[in-house]
Amino acid sequence: MTASLRSLVIATSQIKDVLRFYQNLGLEFKTKKVALGTEYYWTLANGLEIAFLEKPDIKLEAQPHYLLSFRVKEIDKKYQQFVANKFIGIMDPTDFDEGRKAIVLDPDGRSVEMLEG
Repeated sequence: MTASLRSLVIATSQIKDVLRFYQNLGLEFKTKKVALGTEYYWTLANGLEIAFLEKPDIKLEAQPHYLLSFRVKEIDKKYQQFVANKFIGIMDPTDFDEGRKAIVLDPDGRSVEMLEG
């Protein structure tokens, strides 16, 4: 039997900015209450639940850094929207064998790859 990823929950101290960042990718979030009265913000992306949980006291340098990758339409326009909204672009839209891609940083410093398609 092969394991399949069902959900990804990411802690952040900057919930409003993180939600705004991922909404710019086209994700729409719902709120869900969990144990002890806390809330997290979740969405489904191709059957994968992606959720953000606010942890106000988390230290940015203590967070693991990894790459998230999303397929988007109109990558050049999307990239310019991020840069115009003061998010950091670390790779302008560039053509590769596997397609056109760009990378921006989310508010917590995670690399977010956009692949056109």
